[in-house]
Amino acid sequence: MDIELKKWGNSLGLRIPHRLATSLDLDDTTVVELLETEEGLVIRKKKRPSADLQALLATIPADFTYPDDVKDFVEGEAIAREML
Repeated sequence: MDIELKKWGNSLGLRIPHRLATSLDLDDTTVVELLETEEGLVIRKKKRPSADLQALLATIPADFTYPDDVKDFVEGEAIAREML
């Protein structure tokens, strides 16, 4: 499939035909990465990060401390019927 590049500001852009976008499950929220290879340019759809709680918690640094404006809320005792 031949696609003509178009000027887009100082860059070049290309349009992905609807049929191809549909078959690859691409939409206007999809993030792709461009890879330069010996053969040319590869456009690869990036996987959306999963919302795995354990993976998210693992990204918190070991030396993390809460900011002063929320420290009392997080570390304080429940006063009434708060659900933490």
